[in-house]
Amino acid sequence: MRLVTAVIFIGHAAAFTLSASRTSLRPVTHLNAGDEFVVGVLGDLHIDPRKMEDYETGKSHFMPIFEEAKEKHGNVAIVSLGDLGESKNCDHNPESDSELFAGTSMCHEMAAGFLGSMGVPYDVVGGNHDLEGLDEFETDKENLEVYLKAHGKETPQFCRQIADKTLLVGMGSTLFRDAKFTSHEVTVDQAQIDWFEDLVSTHKAEDGWKI
Repeated sequence: MRLVTAVIFIGHAAAFTLSASRTSLRPVTHLNAGDEFVVGVLGDLHIDPRKMEDYETGKSHFMPIFEEAKEKHGNVAIVSLGDLGESKNCDHNPESDSELFAGTSMCHEMAAGFLGSMGVPYDVVGGNHDLEGLDEFETDKENLEVYLKAHGKETPQFCRQIADKTLLVGMGSTLFRDAKFTSHEVTVDQAQIDWFEDLVSTHKAEDGWKI
């Protein structure tokens, strides 16, 4: 039996900031003033298209919390911790009985549909398996482009304002085939590290920001 980690963060705002001239903030659906927020954090989903009823059951546990938060303050979002698809054949491709589901176009489209169906904005921290579409894509670059497009991301990293002076920030893996040591590792490229360092250095805790 697969266990999916699902955590709800309900809190008060606290973060650093980010230069709007260098990185645009992705707002929640309806950002209200105040420091209350709710973030649903979903661990490795490893979606298997043959078992979607299990995911719908999990979703039903989240929805009342999201609906209550939307009515109360509106500062609600989801963060998925990546590894969106099952890393095995899931009878998803009639032309192949060996293709892994993880990292495929179908995987990301299905995951986007599931995450988006909860009615609140979502972001993904890309994991190594999210670029595992080995039969469909020849390169990590091609795989990454499809992943980003499916989830409405311009870059592997993201920053969303979740409450007053509070930022929800994440980065993601950009290599699988070309990983330095093993495909099981997560590779955060230098561009994302530079972005994050700039974000922290230009948005000070003493100015009231939280990340």
